[in-house]
Amino acid sequence: MAYWLREIAGWLLVLCGLWLMGIVIEFCQSRWILEAAIVAVMAVFVFRGGIHLLKVAVAARICREAWVREESGNDGSRAGGKGTSISHGNILGPPR
Repeated sequence: MAYWLREIAGWLLVLCGLWLMGIVIEFCQSRWILEAAIVAVMAVFVFRGGIHLLKVAVAARICREAWVREESGNDGSRAGGKGTSISHGNILGPPR
């Protein structure tokens, strides 16, 4: 459930960043270049923070779904096909 909060917060930050960019455009049209530069830096950081929260929320949701699928024993394979599942073994193979 927490990933929904992250996703909503991410979208709000993205919208806030776009709103700040609109302010930057207004400042540039008014020839307030220094103020526009300061707000542009803020807008970029707010926008990037929103994008980061969206990425984290999507990754958390995917990991949660994979965990639930693994716990239930359903690896998502089709009938008669080989499915992929998360391996808990040694990545490098058996010890020598």
